[in-house]
Amino acid sequence: MRELNYLVKIEGNEALLEKFIEAIDNNTVKIDKAYPNPYVLDSGEKFLLSPIIEYFFQTRPFSKEFYISFVEKLRKLTGFDSYRYSLGLQAEELVFNSFERVKKGKYKIFIPKTQEELPKPILTEEQKELLSFICYIAVSHIKYGPSYATVTANEYFDVVTELGSDEVEQLKKNGTGKLPKELIAYKDSDLTAKANDVFATINIKLITETEESYKKALNFVNSLLKFDFPKSFEISFSSKNKELLPIKGLPKCGQNYLFAGAVKYPNLHNDILEYINLAKKKYEWYNNLEDENCAMPSTFAVFALGLQDEKYFDTLIDYYKTVDDEHQSVHAKFTSVFLEKFGVTEKSIKVYINAVLSMQEHPHNKAFVSYFANEKSLKLLLDSRENFISYYFTEEDLKEYSDSGTNIQEMADYCWESIMYTTFGQSKGFAKISKELKNSEKEIFEKLLQR
Repeated sequence: MRELNYLVKIEGNEALLEKFIEAIDNNTVKIDKAYPNPYVLDSGEKFLLSPIIEYFFQTRPFSKEFYISFVEKLRKLTGFDSYRYSLGLQAEELVFNSFERVKKGKYKIFIPKTQEELPKPILTEEQKELLSFICYIAVSHIKYGPSYATVTANEYFDVVTELGSDEVEQLKKNGTGKLPKELIAYKDSDLTAKANDVFATINIKLITETEESYKKALNFVNSLLKFDFPKSFEISFSSKNKELLPIKGLPKCGQNYLFAGAVKYPNLHNDILEYINLAKKKYEWYNNLEDENCAMPSTFAVFALGLQDEKYFDTLIDYYKTVDDEHQSVHAKFTSVFLEKFGVTEKSIKVYINAVLSMQEHPHNKAFVSYFANEKSLKLLLDSRENFISYYFTEEDLKEYSDSGTNIQEMADYCWESIMYTTFGQSKGFAKISKELKNSEKEIFEKLLQR
């Protein structure tokens, strides 16, 4: 069994754990870069974070403010995901030991259902503080956790409500209360807008369909995203004329309506670009879309600008390089519309290839063949293949492949097979395509097929 170079056992290491908690409190602790990223003292000792958290809960009397202060220091050090599970275990143990109605399930605490209507519990001050702490953890799941962490957050909210606290209801109405009031609510003759930073919702109702009203809406959203608003969120949008982006199959939702309307005004394009730069976060999602249409925040704004002008091609490419290629595929619906708008040019082909490589298998579309079955487009495709590594792999990509021992040329060949499939379909159909090409085109096509 491999010997660990960091400590995990509490018993016998209590004095050392006290030093770790002191170092966390004084912001002098360091983080080992090697997985699983144990905490490191200046003197060199290493301890995994989970037992540090467990020891803290075992030895410190509960105080909401004191506990939150400690947890916030951990978040700033290594991010919420580094301790999300461990914190949940310890917090649930506190609740289990403080309320008789709470039971332990296999994964979560819960309150058994009962047919009888129980009187609302009378909570002690300490119990109120504890349930408020659980609300803090639930909000942290929404604000800092992955999109699926909202499930756990809602489970915590349900327990808190069942135990007699009205804090969840207050959070629904007012959010955390940490954002300035002028940020979370706005109303005038052009629009009304309201946001909730607990449930990550942004609601906008346009009263007038003007450039000014859309600008106010964009400014409202952008101002929120500059503050500590959840990175995964949803936009609810209503107006008299609900326009949609001209992309078949794209889900109807608030963000689609908002950017389809706003992009009509060239003066607002910089505001949309600002939104993209604020919202675009890998592994974050729009919360109002189902799994098959899941999309990274900024998606609809990127599509809106991407169909306007070549100057936004770099915005498209940056989006494609950021998106989670394992879990998102909704952007495949944009590719054919993009080609229809811009055709295949020296600039647009780079967008196209990045689009194809932005998911594990971009589906083939018969229309793609018509865009590429000509001498000019085939030459551009061949140039892309001959310069593939320098055109489409960043220095970070090359370093990552090198560090992991990946053969870069083999990776390039694998990517090229995906591009050929997306563009021309299955290889069994290549012979038919070749027969329909002119001799000069056929010669280039054959070069594209060579391994």
